[in-house]
Amino acid sequence: MKTLFKLLAAVAALVLVGLVVKKLLEEKSAPVPPPVEEKAPPPADKSLDESELGGALDPELLKILVCPLDRGPLKLSEDGKWLINPRNGYRYPIRRGIPVMLVEEGRKYQDTSLIEAAAA
Repeated sequence: MKTLFKLLAAVAALVLVGLVVKKLLEEKSAPVPPPVEEKAPPPADKSLDESELGGALDPELLKILVCPLDRGPLKLSEDGKWLINPRNGYRYPIRRGIPVMLVEEGRKYQDTSLIEAAAA
């Protein structure tokens, strides 16, 4: 009886090992899916498309926004596409209703004629 039990245990172990080996071979021979291509971000030096500027800006948000450089109040441009600092001429773009409050953006779109208009 012990011999029969040992024989059944050995056969079960062999079947189990066979199943594991079969599973491993199937995983190795399975076709590898092609890599997912990620969209490249647009180039950083892309010229600004004025048509994407603007969007509804909450008046309460406009009251609390300040220039990140001098912490002074900003004014909304007549066309609603820019937040303007009248002290240094920096213009911060509004894209899809979200103001881009980065000093680099303000410096990039600086308009010195706005300083003269504010001083007059």
